[in-house]
Parts: sequence; C-alpha cells; structure tokens
Amino acid sequence: MRPRVDIFIETTYKGPARKDGAGMWVAEYRKKNGDPVTREGKIYLNDSTENQVTLLLIAAAMSILVKPCSVRVFTRCEHVLNAIKNGWPGQWEKAGWINAKGRPVGNAREWQQVIAALKKHEYAFQTGPHGYQEVMLWDLSKEA
Repeated sequence: MRPRVDIFIETTYKGPARKDGAGMWVAEYRKKNGDPVTREGKIYLNDSTENQVTLLLIAAAMSILVKPCSVRVFTRCEHVLNAIKNGWPGQWEKAGWINAKGRPVGNAREWQQVIAALKKHEYAFQTGPHGYQEVMLWDLSKEA
C-alpha cells in the first residue's frame, strides 16, 4: 500500500489577472501511529497568474516525495482543477503542448513539471475547505 500524502495549495492570486503575489504549499502525511508530519514551502512572484503559481506550488510540493504515494491535491484554482479533471495535460503533451485552438499551452513548462511529478504517483485533485486553509491564508496575508 502506498503512503497517503495530502498537499494543500493556497495563493494570494484569484483569476487570470497578472500581478505580484505569494503562494504556499503544505504536504501532510501520517506516521504509523497516526501523528501528522508536515512540510511546507512558499514562493513569491512578480507579474504572475493564479494558474502559474498554483502549478509551481504543486511541482514544489511533489518534489519532496521520495517514493510512489497516493496523493490528494487540494487547490482552489479552477483552471488547474478543470484541466486535470478533463485530461487536458495528456492531450497537450501528445499534441506537442499545443491546445485545442492551435495555440501554445499557457504555462507549458510548469505543466510539464507537474505532469512528470504526477506520473510517479496515484493522484486526485479536489477543492474545498481544509484544515490548513485558514492558517495558510493568514500566513500569506502577512506577506501581501
């Protein structure tokens, strides 16, 4: 059985507008005795979007996983959620990172990093409140 890891993503970004902001990830797994173990990271970017920051945070969080895991990623980024749900990254990869409209995929490099990391694991993406959301948003608000 693969270890289960929950990854929580929060950002100061909302929507496609480019701006300066911050994002944070928390990865949690439980020891055999049930005690939680967490690791976290933050990034600060200028002139970026919610999609780009979310993808960078997912890639950073996934980079700490040293063996195959069962991963749940919690994010509020609708574009990333919809892309994963609809299987778009696999289609983009097959099409040479060109989207259905014949244009280069936005944030293709970041998508490639995320997809490469996900291939090693079982994964699911979801949205909704989580136990770290309030403290993560508070922590990020101090940086804004």
